[in-house]
Amino acid sequence: MPEMDCTEAFKRLDDFLDRQLTSEEMEAVKLHLQKCQCCAEEFQFEESLIRSLRSKLAHIDLPCDLLQKMKNALDQL
Repeated sequence: MPEMDCTEAFKRLDDFLDRQLTSEEMEAVKLHLQKCQCCAEEFQFEESLIRSLRSKLAHIDLPCDLLQKMKNALDQL
C-alpha cells in the first residue's frame, strides 16, 4: 500500500480506533500518525473523546426493556 496522506488517514481514523481496518490499512494509518503531528493530535483527541464517552455510558442505567424495543424497531425497518 502506498504511503497514506492526511486525507486518507483522516477518513480512516474512526475505523482505526475501532480496529475495523485490514492489517495493511492499520499499519498505513499507524505509520502516517507517527509521521504527521497534525493527524496524530486529531487521533489523540478522537481517542480521548471515545474513551470518555464509553466510560460515561458504562454508568448510565438503561431501562431493562430498551434492548428489546430497539430490536423491535430494527425489525420493522
